[in-house]
Parts: sequence; structure tokens; C-alpha cells
Amino acid sequence: MGSNLREIIDNVCYPEIFLSFSNDKEKKKIGSKENAILEFYQQFACVGGDPVFSESLCKELQKKFFHQRCELGRIGRRNINRRLNLDIPQDITFLLPRDILAAADHLIGMKFGMGTLDDMNHLKNKRIRSVADLLQDQFGLALGRLENAVRGTICGAIRHKLMPTPQNLVTSTPVTTTYESFFGLHPLSQVLDRTNPLTQIVHGRKLSYLGPGGLTGRTASSRIRDIHPSHYGRICPIDTSEGINVGLIGSLSIHARIGHWGSLERPFYEISERSKEVRVVYLSPNRDEYYMVAAGNSLALNQGIQEEQVVPARYCQEFLTIAWEHIHLRSIFPFQYFSLGASLIPFIEHNDANRALMSSNMQRQAVPLSRSEKCIVGTGLERQAALDSRVSAIAEHEGKRSFIPILTRSFYRGMETP
Repeated sequence: MGSNLREIIDNVCYPEIFLSFSNDKEKKKIGSKENAILEFYQQFACVGGDPVFSESLCKELQKKFFHQRCELGRIGRRNINRRLNLDIPQDITFLLPRDILAAADHLIGMKFGMGTLDDMNHLKNKRIRSVADLLQDQFGLALGRLENAVRGTICGAIRHKLMPTPQNLVTSTPVTTTYESFFGLHPLSQVLDRTNPLTQIVHGRKLSYLGPGGLTGRTASSRIRDIHPSHYGRICPIDTSEGINVGLIGSLSIHARIGHWGSLERPFYEISERSKEVRVVYLSPNRDEYYMVAAGNSLALNQGIQEEQVVPARYCQEFLTIAWEHIHLRSIFPFQYFSLGASLIPFIEHNDANRALMSSNMQRQAVPLSRSEKCIVGTGLERQAALDSRVSAIAEHEGKRSFIPILTRSFYRGMETP
């Protein structure tokens, strides 16, 4: 990898492991750089026998791990630096020998009981790919097809000794055909459900594990479908699909948002003794687990009563009971853990989970009224849901609408008549 033994020992936490390789030459038969590469190649490629060292073998390993195509991306570089305690700049998005060395050193430490295993179902190890990301990938594919079309046109013009024009070189056909295929054939492309205003909002806030590069309904295990503690306040534990895709298609919580790095963020009220002002902070899943977060029913406490000094809280994906002065954050709203469809169910805390799931799904099947009416029993979120749907007529000034003018136009023998 281009590093000698001294550089390796200076950059690892367990140098005695690497020194044992040189002290046990008779058993390991690793006494030189060539033997080390051969040993690594045998373990990596599962090759038996006695392979012979050659430059092609070394180039194959270099190409496999350190080629420019092995790109981590900015998010991958950020996660590797955080997990392995590296200080590599963010603009270096390719795999380096230092990354391999740090990963091997970390695995050795875990062999001795140092550190914890990664939870693949934790939201900090997942990234949300928005519609914009998918469209960006399709645009790159369309540009590649356009490049091939332009290159073919130029080669054909040179072969026939013709002068191509800009109109013949650049056409919009590759771009339009790519996007038409994406919106018509992509597994995640769906027609917006316009059954009622609630359906439009909920349909646009869906999360899916399905699609290209994802899971399938027949191969996904129950562990992936289950609710994870990191979903708390980010993904609704009730609103999901029924049938084979249960747990694979969910809904965002009311106040959850997608952060800059593609992670789901949820809001908190920061509790500070220095300042009495309430400040709202959005934290990603890899940050809030290191804070003491009060439960949703502990929004305010009477500091004069001693019995209310102890509150339930969450810390490192566990529920604890601690003193109020140790609390760092608290929830902003009792319903912030549910999606919009589940938050419109009255007395959901006294309802069964299966009934709440059916209620949230049946709300999206209701036919809207031709004349809007205020609900008799509600949760207080109906007004905001109607405003965010943008399907209701909203008056700029207070008043009562008595009539709506309707203008019609008709054509008679090619002449327009009002």
C-alpha cells in the first residue's frame, strides 16, 4: 500500500499485533513486502496453492482498492472519518491506504472487546435519496446518451465528408426519452393520489425501502420491518403500508425534515440554565443519542414539587428515569412522533395500534365534501393540514364569500362567444 512498517506502527492503536507478523516469520512466512502481498491476495481472492508474486498481481490489488472508481463520496468520507477517528479532508472522496489501515486496526480492537458493532438498521447508517437525487442521476444518464449521440453524428459526418450543423449535433431527444422512461417505468414513480387533500400531503411524505438498490417485499426480514429506536420522532411508528410491504413503506413524522447530508432530523427544545429563551434545534440520528431527551409527556414541570423532579428520558436508545436538572433536550409537541394522517385521529393514545393504522389509511380513502365543514371532534391540526394542502380557496382578507363568478367561453363556427 506504499507504507513501511514504521509508518504502520505509528498510525495504529495496537502495534504489537503488527509487530507479531515480523517476530513470527517461521509460522506466518511473511518476511518481506512481496510475501505480505501474496498472503493478502490469498485471503482476499480465496486462491489455493502457491501463487507467485508479480507486478500484475500488485496492480490488481491497487486497482481493486485504490482506483479512482472506488469513490466514497462526501457522505462516505464523513462517516469513515467519524467512525475511525480520522482527520482526512472532506474533499478527498476516494479510498486511501490510511482508511484500510484504520479499518483493520479498528477490527483488531473489536476482537479484544474495544468498541461496539454498527447497527445497520440505525438511521445514522442510512441516507434518504430524495426525488431530486433520482432526477439528478437521470440527468447524468441523459447527458451520457447525448454525448454518444453527438459523437456518432460527428463520426458519420466525417465518414461522409459532411459539415454537421449545431441543429443536427445537439437534440433534446436523449433527455426527453430518458425522463419519459423514468417517470413511466421507474418502480418508485407513481401518479399523485388526489382522492382528498390529506392524501396529497401524505403521499408526498412517504419513505420507501423498495426500488433499485433497495429491498423487496419477499426478501426483507422482520428485523428490517420492525420499529427502531432511532425512528422516534422521525418516522411514524403507525402509518405504514398493509400487506407484503408492511414496514418497508413509511411516512415522515410531522416535524421531521431531511438534512443537508440526507439524514432525517427532528426538532428539540434546548434546555439551558444560562438563557431562559427557548431555542429549537434540529439534530440528526447520530447526535441526539448522546443527549438526555425528556419524554413527550414531560413538556413542562413545576419546579416547586419534589416528586416532579424525576422524569422519564431517552439516552443512547434506552429509556431511563433521571433528574430534571440532567435533561439536555425535550420534545416540542406530543404528536411530533406521528405522521400527519395518524395525528388527525382523535384520542389516538387510547386506541389500539392496529385500529390506528386502519384509521389513518381509511382517512385517505374518504371522498372530500363539496362544501367544507369544520369537524366536530378534532386534534387541532386540521386547519394547518388544509392550508398546507393548497387545495382550499384562501381569502387574503377576513370576510364571507357570498358568490363565485364563473366565466365560460364557447366557440361557434370558429368564432369565440362569451
